[in-house]
Amino acid sequence: MEQVLFEYEVSSGFNWSEREQSAIANLKRINSGRPLEAVIHNGKREIKARQYVGVFRLGDRTVEVLPKMYRSRENKKQESIRNLLYMLEYTNQLQVKQYAIASLSQQDLDWFEILTRLFASNLLEEWQRGAFRNYQSVSDTLPVLKGKWNLTEQLRRPERKHLFTVTYDEFTADNQLNRVLRYVVEKLYQLTCNFHNRQMLNELRQWMEEVTLLPALNIADLYLIGITRLNQRYQPLLNLARLFLENESLQLSSGNFQTFAFALDMNKLFEEFVISFIDRHRFEILPQHLQDCELLPQSSGAVRYLARNSDNHQVFQLKPDLVIRQNGSFPLLVDTKYKRLKEGDRKLGISQADFYQMYAYAQRYDCPHVLMIYPQVAEMSEFCKAFKIDDGDRAITAATIDLCGDLSKEDERVKLVEHLQKLFKIIF
Repeated sequence: MEQVLFEYEVSSGFNWSEREQSAIANLKRINSGRPLEAVIHNGKREIKARQYVGVFRLGDRTVEVLPKMYRSRENKKQESIRNLLYMLEYTNQLQVKQYAIASLSQQDLDWFEILTRLFASNLLEEWQRGAFRNYQSVSDTLPVLKGKWNLTEQLRRPERKHLFTVTYDEFTADNQLNRVLRYVVEKLYQLTCNFHNRQMLNELRQWMEEVTLLPALNIADLYLIGITRLNQRYQPLLNLARLFLENESLQLSSGNFQTFAFALDMNKLFEEFVISFIDRHRFEILPQHLQDCELLPQSSGAVRYLARNSDNHQVFQLKPDLVIRQNGSFPLLVDTKYKRLKEGDRKLGISQADFYQMYAYAQRYDCPHVLMIYPQVAEMSEFCKAFKIDDGDRAITAATIDLCGDLSKEDERVKLVEHLQKLFKIIF
C-alpha cells in the first residue's frame, strides 16, 4: 500500500498501528530531523509529512512525500520528480542525462527507486567500460620473494623460514572507492522492491566479486577518497552513493518489521539550487554595476559575528546564503527560505525570527539591500515586496521564484533568469 503526501500535508485514513507509530518515532534520526509525525487528526490516527521529501517504508506500507510547491499541479508527481532530478543534477549531487530526466519521471517508480535505477544503470555502464584500478600495498607470506622483504617480521616467526614475509604493490580493483560502491550495491539490493533494479544490482554483485564487501562503512570515510583524473568518471556515482549512505536507516525489529527512510531536506536543496543558478548565470542576472563583484556562497571569506563574549571571542556567527562583495563593501545579501508566504498578510507570513535574522545581516554587513527568496507555490502569483528599515536607508525584500516549470527545458530556465534579473533591477 502506498500513500502520496506533500510536505506538511496530513494523510486521510492512514490509521497507523502501534508498531508503525514506534517506527515513525525512530525515523527522527534521519538528518537529525523529523521526516514524519504520527498525529491524531479529527479523531483519527493519521501521519503528517514534514519538510523532508522522500520515501518512507513502514512494514508493508510506503509513504512518498513530494515538494509542497507542486501540490495543485495536474501532473504533480511526474513534475516534482523531474525537477528534483534536475535540481540534484544542477547542484552536482548526481549525473543524469537530459533525455533520461523525462523518461525516469514518467515511470511508475517512487523517488528512491528512481535514484536506485540511476545508480545501478550508470555504475553498470562504467564498470563494463573498465573498473577503476590502482596500486594497493599488500602484505602477505609467500613461498617466493616478491616486492619488499620484511626481515623484522620474518625473524619473529622462525618456524616459517621456508616462507617470505613480503609487502608488494598490486594493480587491483579492490580499493576504497570500489569498496564504497560495492557496499552501496549490496544495501540497495536488500532494499529495492523493483524487479528491474534488483536484476541490475544482482548483475553488479557478480561483476564486483573481486572487491571486498565491507561489513560496515563510516560516512566520514567517503570524504577521504581522493578524486583524480584516473577515477573522475566515478565522482557522480560517489556523490549518489553518499546521498544514499547519509540517508541510510534500515532497522529490523521483532517479527521482521522493516523500517526504511530515504529523505532529502528541501531547505538545503532549494538553497543550493538557487545560489548555484545565480552563480552560473551571474552575467545575465546581475545589473551592470555589479558585473565585477564577488559572489560568496555561505559568506565564504566574509563571515561576520554578532558579539564577543567575556573572553573576547567572537560568538553568534552570521552566514547569509550568498554574500555579494564589491571593493570591500556589500551592496546585496541573498538568503533563501523554503517556506510558504501569505499574500494577504501585512507581514506576508514572514516569521519574526527570519526578519530579525535579515536585520542582523543588514546591520553587521552594513548592507543596504537584503533579498529573501521564497518558492512560489502553484496557486500563488509572483510578487516582490520591500520592507523599509526605519533607522536608515536599508530595505529587506521578500520575493518568490517559480520552480514548478520543467527546468530541464531551456525556455523555462530562460524564464527563471529573466525573473531573477527583474528582481535585481527592482531592488536597485
